[in-house]
Amino acid sequence: MTLTELVGRYVTEEKPDTLLLDSDTVMAQAVTATLFYAGYAAITSEPTTIDSSTELSYSEWALIRPLFLLYVDRETAVQLEASRMMGVDVFGRSTSEVMQEIMQAENELAHKAFYRD
Repeated sequence: MTLTELVGRYVTEEKPDTLLLDSDTVMAQAVTATLFYAGYAAITSEPTTIDSSTELSYSEWALIRPLFLLYVDRETAVQLEASRMMGVDVFGRSTSEVMQEIMQAENELAHKAFYRD
């Protein structure tokens, strides 16, 4: 499946009513997570560039998805914290809380993605 299809499924089926980010921002997080993964493992489809048309296998997405979700959470937290100046009551995790989980997930991804024949 392409990143466009995977992100589209996330936006329309998994988080249709609760997602605060626009589709372009969510796609940017998917590309960022995929780029991070590509630093540790070769992507099966061997893309020349990683963008919304990049093809991923289900096993690749299974490793990338947790990091993608954390990146989306971080962007949501950033926007919510920025809205505090307008008097909005912030809910959910803070940016610093999400960043701790991101650091842990990024460190673990190297071990999960490593493959040797």
